[in-house]
Amino acid sequence: MSEKTARFRFLNYQIHSASIDIKDAEKVGNELQVDIKKSKEEENNNNIYSLFFDITINDKSESLNIFLNIEGKFEFDKDLTDSEKESFFKINAPAILFPYVRAYISTLTSLSGINPIILPTINLSK
Repeated sequence: MSEKTARFRFLNYQIHSASIDIKDAEKVGNELQVDIKKSKEEENNNNIYSLFFDITINDKSESLNIFLNIEGKFEFDKDLTDSEKESFFKINAPAILFPYVRAYISTLTSLSGINPIILPTINLSK
């Protein structure tokens, strides 16, 4: 029985920038606006691809503002077609990174003296 390796592999992630601004801890509400934007993609010669996201979280009362820039590194097999790479990169890569974002935001807010913010799971395939 031969071992098969995945054609798309998550290597690691890194938080490049993070900030939290709490104007009034007592007014921080439950109604959050979460904005996730792909900021860039990079490719090197070794089939290593980086995906960068900017995540902004605000509450309705504007008492809380969180910003996070995260990079996920992924490796693709050399024989993947461009359409296969695009599919992995647009659907799988964000879905792999998002749990790290959720954990980071939860930890950041809980250590900041406010109720921890636990982001809901998001269907990123849409």
